[in-house]
Amino acid sequence: MLFRGFNFKDRSPQHHKPKQGQFYFETNCIVYLFEQFLPKLHFDDVSSVQFECYPNAELACQPVIMDGLLPVTIPYDVSDFYQLSDLEKKKKTLDLMMDGLKVICKDKDWDEEPFLYAYQKVAEKNYTFKKTYKKPKSSPNRKLKAKIEIEIGIYDCTASLVVEDKEQKHIYSEVLYQEKPRFDLLYPLLGDIKWVGNNEVRVHERKPCEHQFKTVYLQ
Repeated sequence: MLFRGFNFKDRSPQHHKPKQGQFYFETNCIVYLFEQFLPKLHFDDVSSVQFECYPNAELACQPVIMDGLLPVTIPYDVSDFYQLSDLEKKKKTLDLMMDGLKVICKDKDWDEEPFLYAYQKVAEKNYTFKKTYKKPKSSPNRKLKAKIEIEIGIYDCTASLVVEDKEQKHIYSEVLYQEKPRFDLLYPLLGDIKWVGNNEVRVHERKPCEHQFKTVYLQ
């Protein structure tokens, strides 16, 4: 099975669904960043891993793989998570991931090396997810290039149009969309980049809504 990634689940009995959802969203930035540094992985019976945080591990059930999803119990009181600073939340998320992965690697005899590499790279990137999405497009006069930059933080995920000159000097940028920290919420909105003259750029949505677009005028 092709491995598709991770997510977190708050299993604290004192937290209602909105609070549990908050934990899922606030851990996504590190989950996405971690996944960026993994190679394509294939496992016999696992396509995704869910880290389930229980304040008391005795509350957890015996993990059962269903439809490729492997739940992994992590003893952690999520209430403590909300007392942390933003940077501390990112570091804690990464550490919780590795705690769970060490258990999995031992139980299922997975190679730990790809996960240790990703762990190190996340720290090297200062726990910040920022990447260029799609190949940059040149203006008609070839003096400028426009690209879409994705940034995923603890509280939101943004897509910005960034314009640079030939020397990659920043000329202009503008936030196009801002959503909760889940890239799939942005994906349908990010289609083709098209220049209209040398001072106007359009970012079209994906099919079947490609006739809809946002326009950016360079100032």
